[in-house]
Amino acid sequence: MQPVTPLHVDAGRAASLISAYRAQHGLGPVHLDSRLMAAATDYAQAMGAHDRINHRMGGSLPKRVTAAGYDWGAVAENLAAGYSSVDAAMAGWKASAGHRANLLNGQVTEIGVAAAATQKGSKYPNYWALILASPAPERVAGGPFGVGLLR
Repeated sequence: MQPVTPLHVDAGRAASLISAYRAQHGLGPVHLDSRLMAAATDYAQAMGAHDRINHRMGGSLPKRVTAAGYDWGAVAENLAAGYSSVDAAMAGWKASAGHRANLLNGQVTEIGVAAAATQKGSKYPNYWALILASPAPERVAGGPFGVGLLR
């Protein structure tokens, strides 16, 4: 493992870029969530420390998001490495079919985004993590089995 340094990411700009892209496709905006921000920060740093991009390092995405205290209903993740800005990372994600599908997932409403810088000589100078999610529907008493869902 190697030391990493958190990079400043303008998360508000990331949310604006994603929301504008979604609006072009008839979808609602996304908003920042502090728990998703923390999960994205932890993951960007973990990838940087291991100098590799991987969706399952430290557990699956659902487990990582749950461990951050986020009770999710839908969850997706875009990872990247080497981009120098949030604009560049967004351009890369929009150019990739799988990443684009996550950005345009109609179920997600909240995001967390982060980047971490690595040491000189690493495979990539930095690693990016974008987590897109929506909260789980509220559960209430009722229904034939004692539990119902509100939406």
